[in-house]
Amino acid sequence: MSKNFEMDHVFNPQDTEKYIDSYMFIKGFAVAKQLNQTLIALALARHFHDGQYRKDGTPYICHPLKVCSTLISYGIDDDIILAAALCHDVLEDCKESLPFGGHELITEYGLDSEVLRIVGLLSKESGLDDDALYLYFDKIKKDPKALLVKLSDRLHNSSTLYAFSLAKMEKYIRETKIFLIPMASYGKRYYPQYTNAFSILKNNITSLNTSMDIMMQKLKEEIDKKK
Repeated sequence: MSKNFEMDHVFNPQDTEKYIDSYMFIKGFAVAKQLNQTLIALALARHFHDGQYRKDGTPYICHPLKVCSTLISYGIDDDIILAAALCHDVLEDCKESLPFGGHELITEYGLDSEVLRIVGLLSKESGLDDDALYLYFDKIKKDPKALLVKLSDRLHNSSTLYAFSLAKMEKYIRETKIFLIPMASYGKRYYPQYTNAFSILKNNITSLNTSMDIMMQKLKEEIDKKK
């Protein structure tokens, strides 16, 4: 990598405290397994998401770190998959820093074109209707590596729905039921090399989505009582 972000960039120490354990876990795993793309992606994600925050106030980098570490915990050690997990939101959320549409991640920083291709598959515009979402998710489910990242992404996002508005929470829960859970079943059926990971992801997403649905219904009931 031609630019060393960890040497030439000063990160907020208060933010760093909130994610450094996960960061160092992934870095140590990648070093031990000789996963060069994961190491590049780790530095890229930290750099490009610096100064960005989630709706719950946590540094944004916590999210891709969680998506990646979840896949590691489910037995995934593929360099391309883990690198894509770390950079899965870079094209979508860091457009101003990537004037060449992410191509500079390859030419300047050494990211593999396959990683960027997967990140491109995962990137989408907001406000898509069901027809557009179907096309978006259909492309992802045909790529097992992209599908693993998307499901891990959905699992973590579903665990933070409490920070969403009620309308967005309802939309997200519905979308998960219609698209994501069936996609996990598809992955389990058609990609036997990742059966265990898809099975765990499906079970955990289903359980979490059910719990969030129950919570949402109770919130709606409380709101109705106050009317």
